[in-house]
Amino acid sequence: MPPTRRTLLQASALGLAASVAGCAGASENRQETETTTGAEGGTTTRQPDETIVLGGEVEHWFGLAPARIHGAENPTLTMRPGTVYEVVWINLDGVEHELRVFNARGDVVAATESAEEVGVTRSVVLEATESLARYDCEYHPQRMQGQISQTAVTTTPGETTTTGGAGTDTTTPEGGGGAGPY
Repeated sequence: MPPTRRTLLQASALGLAASVAGCAGASENRQETETTTGAEGGTTTRQPDETIVLGGEVEHWFGLAPARIHGAENPTLTMRPGTVYEVVWINLDGVEHELRVFNARGDVVAATESAEEVGVTRSVVLEATESLARYDCEYHPQRMQGQISQTAVTTTPGETTTTGGAGTDTTTPEGGGGAGPY
């Protein structure tokens, strides 16, 4: 059975996503800085700490990278307040899309430019805050929409605890290992 158009588009998007995520993920090697939009509309200049890659098609946003969202339709984007994210999307179907990010009050706090050609990418860089709530496509908001959850990091002497949006806690001794200083 020959591959479908959707399968071919997703395969090419995965290849493009891998190269985008690979380049963007090596933030210590990146020399340029990005203008970052905060959740309340202010801007700063910082390098992205993490890149999220989505594929845009009328039915849904398709998670491409990082691995925790790979293959998910309208994935929940887990973000840590204070972390700068680059959200990249790739047009998979040749229909016009535009990614918008909203705060809990329903205000658009960041958006990409629209694109309607297959393979075109758009991105937005933003600093995550606790007020980020959801994202959608301006042109298909009923089908292309997802939630944003926050990951909080708290520290106590000798430990770091990360709490994820799904209620998972991880406690790690500072310094990485649990074998002690010797």
